[in-house]
Amino acid sequence: MKTGKKVLTALLAAGLSFAMLTGVNPGKVEAAAKKYPALLKINDYYVLYTAPKAPYVDANYRTMIPLRSISELMGAKVSYDAKARTAAIEKDSVTVKFTIGSKSISVNGVAGSMDTVPVMEQNSMFIPVSVLAGRLGIVSKWDQANQLYTLTGETLMQTDIIKLSLEDTEKGPFTSPPGKIISDDAFRPVSYTFDSAKGSFTVKAKNITGKDVPEGAADVAAYILYDELIQLPPQERERPAVRKDGTIEVTVKTETPSTPAYLLVKGRLLDRSGN
Repeated sequence: MKTGKKVLTALLAAGLSFAMLTGVNPGKVEAAAKKYPALLKINDYYVLYTAPKAPYVDANYRTMIPLRSISELMGAKVSYDAKARTAAIEKDSVTVKFTIGSKSISVNGVAGSMDTVPVMEQNSMFIPVSVLAGRLGIVSKWDQANQLYTLTGETLMQTDIIKLSLEDTEKGPFTSPPGKIISDDAFRPVSYTFDSAKGSFTVKAKNITGKDVPEGAADVAAYILYDELIQLPPQERERPAVRKDGTIEVTVKTETPSTPAYLLVKGRLLDRSGN
């Protein structure tokens, strides 16, 4: 992705169907919307979808993400040798090399091994993110109860895609949240569905504040990132009350002919006491 991407809110281009986006024959019967778990969180962002395939857990219980995401979200320098089927990932003076179909791994030239293998999925290399995080020294945590893998670090989510195209834009008067952000960790996405017929993502998130959240304070913000633009959630949207340990569902529709590259979500709590 490039810097300076255009911004698209959910108010623009309303009415585009997914058939228009992908060339799907509208006369065909569409498959039912498929449900996916929320598996990965990087700092305050839940990473629900990554092109060309959502993060998933492989047969060896490793969370797999595409090589592209490692560069665009984590800020690592990435290269791929198609002939050798090997990727080199460099961050903070550490270079880790993975090879498709191999348990061998190299860290700054020192050979090692892991318990799973990188794979090629839809012409994209998928890497076990926990193995990479461990070799790069990134702080990580596995939440067994919620089946969620979390990465934290000051250098993560600091790329132009996030800092310039998303976060700086969202601070604008027509795109910023309508109220002071009290917490960035108030709602935890548990799953999402993608409805190909409607071209929409629906995110289900749980209230983890430990108390009832009044109407207007729940801010589960879903961002769709494309190669050349981003789609921010509308500033004024329905924010219903959510009971303690209850859930909220947020639906966001793709509003451009472009194919989504990422679906990122923040589960915030707003101070609406002045409204």
